[in-house]
Amino acid sequence: MDRPRRAAGRPFRPRCRSRGRGHGTYPSVGMSEDDDARAGSNANVEVARLFAEIGDILEIKGEPPYRYNAYRTAARSVAGATERLETLFEQGRLRQLSGIGSALEAKIVEYLSTGRMESYDSVRRDFPVALASLLQVPGLGPGRARAVYQELGIATLDELEQAAREGRLREVPGFGPKAVDTLMANLGRLKQRSSRQLISDAFVAFAQVQEAVGATTEADRVAIVGSVRRMQDTVGGLDLLAGRDTAEEAEQLIATLVRLPNLVQVLDRSADEVTVQLYGGLEVRLTIVPREAWGSALVWYTGSRKHVERLEALARARGWRLGPLGLEDDASGKLLEREREVGVYERLELPWIPPELREDEGEIEAAQAGTLPKLVEFGDIKGDLHTHTNWTDGTDTLEDMAKAAKARGYQYMALTDHTRNLAMTRGLTPERLEEERALVTRVNHKLAPFVVLLGTEMDILSDGQLDFPDSVLESLDYVSASVHTGFRQPRDVMTARMTRAISNPLVNTLNHPHGRIIRRREGYEVDMQAVIEQAASGGCALELNATPDRLDLNGTWARRALGLGARFTVSSDAHSTSELDFMQFGVGSARRGWLTAADILNARPLEELRVVLRARSQG
Repeated sequence: MDRPRRAAGRPFRPRCRSRGRGHGTYPSVGMSEDDDARAGSNANVEVARLFAEIGDILEIKGEPPYRYNAYRTAARSVAGATERLETLFEQGRLRQLSGIGSALEAKIVEYLSTGRMESYDSVRRDFPVALASLLQVPGLGPGRARAVYQELGIATLDELEQAAREGRLREVPGFGPKAVDTLMANLGRLKQRSSRQLISDAFVAFAQVQEAVGATTEADRVAIVGSVRRMQDTVGGLDLLAGRDTAEEAEQLIATLVRLPNLVQVLDRSADEVTVQLYGGLEVRLTIVPREAWGSALVWYTGSRKHVERLEALARARGWRLGPLGLEDDASGKLLEREREVGVYERLELPWIPPELREDEGEIEAAQAGTLPKLVEFGDIKGDLHTHTNWTDGTDTLEDMAKAAKARGYQYMALTDHTRNLAMTRGLTPERLEEERALVTRVNHKLAPFVVLLGTEMDILSDGQLDFPDSVLESLDYVSASVHTGFRQPRDVMTARMTRAISNPLVNTLNHPHGRIIRRREGYEVDMQAVIEQAASGGCALELNATPDRLDLNGTWARRALGLGARFTVSSDAHSTSELDFMQFGVGSARRGWLTAADILNARPLEELRVVLRARSQG
């Protein structure tokens, strides 16, 4: 969460932070069993925690992914619910929650009736809940986590580190000297891991706030500010702004926030600010200002510290003072502007600067020179070029995915199921791909003029060759390629591997180029500059993957690649119909990268896209 800046004429109240973690300790994830007392009788928080922990333990036990993922999906759904479970139960609407079927509904009812969940007690008899913390260690995995517990009784990260230092891990099969060294390096990185949250968590929390507040007029709206409005990859929390004129109005809004269904604790509360912690650790901070100060407060609380300091300097040069309550003449105290955000920028002789650019990374200079780009907007996106179905590791049928994409206003989507090398996803063979081709034909006939492009997410093999021969790729409408294995290759090997793959003119796009998964896996070692240069010179697009825990490329790298002449796609990597909504986060990354619609392939109508794809394959 962005740190508040001291405003002239307004006392600064330090925020009460949740109990911190000192240097050298491991970051916590979600709630621990010690959080029970703080959660009190909040059923949403407790059921979400129980479902999440059941999922963790099932993964450690080696259960199939569909089993533990079902519990994790249910945990996210309950945690994100905008109503209390008791209300949903009384009204017979528990199954309206995404991922809640009859079996999980019965478990919720059991908890609401008895305060316990027998299935949770059952799985805990085999493994302690704390053992799930070992899954945070990159490369450890459920099998090794299970082995160190069964062989050495290790259930926590501290115990794991101690065993590694004492040499006891070598007693466990699979832990040779190199594996232990890698583990120690990963533990070190884990200690330094940021406690920042996924931006999608903030959007879920905002939806809960909106639901709790109810319908509002423009004057009574609650708005996102801070790092979430700037669409950063990760966020320290959710900063909200509201305009209210009386103490009674402010208190009514604050009281609404502290009654959110998944509230864990109130961290700070005053007459015009409140900070709460929600299940999963996200902090939500609401600041209330007079309605007339709406515009200046948006400027003040949205921009990064450096961006706002630049604006303050521009104001001082004119004998003015900028604060959250307005832009005023320093000598007379006369208010010059505070009602309109755009008006504040205009007074400083600047055009309105899009929130995603407010980082003091050249946007002030570009605004002064009149060279700010017209950034891509969500409405510019004509289709999604990275989607999966239940033919591999997706959860929905092709027809359902296509209908959902069409309902979002898209002209097309590319079906990009995995290929045979990624066996864990039931990757397609060329023969199964032909079966899928027939299905695409039927769906296209049914949903015309909407078009499903038959494509693939082609595995890049360890030597840079592709999982299918060119004869198969030539028959496809769209080819994207990804690294899904061999993440630990040396930098030069990985660089050569990726550049070889994208040198094939049949490859249209390189997906999630860094391979990172935020908070879970660092990107692989690669000379990304060299990869981008190869992609730009050969016309291979670079994906801005919109999945919230990827966001890869991010805005910083997209801007760098733009300077090297690259072109891009922005795609959801959706594995279900609901995940098509991830597109908004990819567009946010694109805007942070200063991209326009002209820079993005899938901002083009279908026929223009086909021309570009053909030119690449024939080049």
